Amino acid sequence: MTFDFFEGAAGTGKTHNLVGRAGEIVQDGTLGEGHKLLALTFMNGARRRLDSRLGENAAFRRRFDCQTFDVFARTLAARRRSLITPDMQAQAAALSEFDGPCALAAALLEQEPVRRWVARSFPLVLVDEAQDLDEHRMRILQGLSPSCRIVAAADAFQCLHNGRDTAPLMGWLEGAGQTHRLTLVRRTTQQGLLAAALAVREGRDMKTVLTARTSRNGTAWNGAGFRLQDAVATQRNTGLLAWTIANDISQRQGPVVILTPDGGNAIIRAALATVQTRQWPRNNGATFGPYPHTWDRHDNEEADALLAEVTLPEAASYADLRALLTPLSAHAPIAQAINRMNRLRRAHGQASFTATQVTAFVRESVRNRSRLGFRQQSGHLVMTIQRAKNREFPNVIVLWPHTATGSAEHLRRLLYNGITRAQNHCTVIVLGQNRMNAPPFAP
Repeated sequence: MTFDFFEGAAGTGKTHNLVGRAGEIVQDGTLGEGHKLLALTFMNGARRRLDSRLGENAAFRRRFDCQTFDVFARTLAARRRSLITPDMQAQAAALSEFDGPCALAAALLEQEPVRRWVARSFPLVLVDEAQDLDEHRMRILQGLSPSCRIVAAADAFQCLHNGRDTAPLMGWLEGAGQTHRLTLVRRTTQQGLLAAALAVREGRDMKTVLTARTSRNGTAWNGAGFRLQDAVATQRNTGLLAWTIANDISQRQGPVVILTPDGGNAIIRAALATVQTRQWPRNNGATFGPYPHTWDRHDNEEADALLAEVTLPEAASYADLRALLTPLSAHAPIAQAINRMNRLRRAHGQASFTATQVTAFVRESVRNRSRLGFRQQSGHLVMTIQRAKNREFPNVIVLWPHTATGSAEHLRRLLYNGITRAQNHCTVIVLGQNRMNAPPFAP
C-alpha cells in the first residue's frame, strides 16, 4: 500500500498537508461504502485538533474516526481477543496499563487476517505527531502499513521524551514510502521569532541573531516578534518576576499564553499568583494589571485539583460521600462522580466506596470531558510546554526556571517547542541571571 510521510519543522503545515493529502486520496475513491478514514494520534489534545480539522472538510463528513493509539489498541484487543495467545497476554501483562494493550494490538496486527479485517473498515489511516510514538505504538503503525494506505507527519525535534532515540522511527518513516519535506514556516512571518527558533533548533547562540538593548532593568535581546531577557527571581522575592510578566502582558494585543517546562516550580507559581491580583503603576500615572489566568492542566492534575479541597475517607457510604462532595458539585466531574455512585448504589446495591474509587470516577469524568472537548477555556492561559504541543497562540511568554532538567538536546527541544507556539510574539524570561551562555540558549 502507498505511504506518504510529511516531515518539517514547527509551523510548516504538517497537519495541513496531512489532511490535504488525505483529501486527494479520498477523491480518488479510496473510501467506498462502509469505509472510514482512521486518524490516530498519541495524545488526546492532538486528537481533538485533528478531529476538528477533518470535520471542517466536506470530503470527510461522517466518514472518519479520530482516536488515540491507546483507544484503538484497546478496541482492537477487545474485538479480536479470541486470537490473543497466553504468551501475548503474558508479555502485555508485564507492561503498563497503557503500553500493554498497544503491545497486544501490535502482536495481533502481525497476523494477516487481522490486518485485512482492519483494512475492510479503515483503508486509509492518518497519523499526526508521529515523532511521539514509542516502540509499541510504532509497531501498531508498522502492522497497519501493509494493508492500509498511510499518511503520516512528524518532526523528530518536537519529540519531548527525554532520552528517547527517534532515529529508528524516523528512519522507518522515511523509508516506508514517499517523503515530503516541508521547509517554509507558515505560522509566523516575524523574522526575529523565526531566527531565534532556528538558532535553538541548530544549537547556536540565540543572542547572535538578536539585538541587545540595555536599560535600567538590565539587558534584553530583541528581534521582530521576539524578546529574550532574564529576571531576578528567588523564593523570597518573586515580585520582580511578577512585574516582568505583567509588564509583558500589558504590551500585547489579545490573550497571552504562558508556558514553562516545569509547572510545579514554586517561584513561578508565586509570581503568577501575584500577577492574578496585583496592579502596578507607571510613571505617567497609568496602571497595568491584574491579569487573571487559568491553568490548562493534564486531566489527572485537573481531577486532583478538584478534590484538593476535601479529604476523602478511606471508605465511606454513599450518603456521607454525597454530603462531602455536594459543595463542589458545581464542577461537572464532581457531579458526575456523585451520580455514578448513586447508580451503582441503586443498580448493584453497592453500599460504600473507597477514596481510590471516588478519585478514579472523577479522573474518568475529567478525561471524558477533555476527550469530547468540553474543557473549553478563554483569556490568558498557563500550561507546560509539553501541554502546548501541536497548538498555536497569538502571543506567548516562556518562563524558563532553574528546574528545567534533561540533556542539552532535550532542553533545546523544550525551548524550541515553546517559542514556536507563537504566531505574533514570544518573550522568553529566564529566571536568574548569567544563565544565557549555556544550553538551551547557547552551545
